[in-house]
Amino acid sequence: MSLDTSNNASGDIQRLKNASFDIKQMVKNETDLDITADLRKKLHRAKKEKLEITTKHNAELASYESQIAKLRSEVEKGEALRQSLEYDLAVARKEAGLGRRAAEERLTEAHRIQEKLCAQNAELQGKASEMEKAFQTSQQKWKEECRRFECDLEERDNIIQNCNQKYDLLMKEKSRLEKTVQGFPGGAVVKNPPANSGDTDSSPGPGRSPMLRSN
Repeated sequence: MSLDTSNNASGDIQRLKNASFDIKQMVKNETDLDITADLRKKLHRAKKEKLEITTKHNAELASYESQIAKLRSEVEKGEALRQSLEYDLAVARKEAGLGRRAAEERLTEAHRIQEKLCAQNAELQGKASEMEKAFQTSQQKWKEECRRFECDLEERDNIIQNCNQKYDLLMKEKSRLEKTVQGFPGGAVVKNPPANSGDTDSSPGPGRSPMLRSN
């Protein structure tokens, strides 16, 4: 009976030593909190960059829409002028009996203006097409940037979540070990070690739990 008790006590002391070592390792691992804070800062910066990109995209979108509206207005004006010239051309043909030469000159001028307007109309339509393509390209790039930022944010959220889960597990294990040491005869929790103890690893730092020691 005495031999079994001695063996159990020896085994418990060894486990307490192992627990003390594990707790020291957990305290060292609390530096993971600094990594979590850094990741949160990066996450905030990424969100800010995403907001800036969105604002820039909206400004470019508004500018493109304004330019497209102006081009469409010019096209409509050109079309109205073309119809007006066609009407003038019809009138000129009716008045051909009053002055064939004048009508022919007016007809020539009308053709020239019509060709000029057609060229301008084609140019404006080409510009409108280019603006549409540029707008679509910009929108596609913006969507790709959004997808990339969303993936980055999701990855950083996962890293933070994993860090928090590991930290919770470590704190639970630490609490369990502290209760085990407190409940064992001869075990004690050193909450306020002497200032000149020289054991800096066991001294509680800011935001850290006290270290455990075994006799």
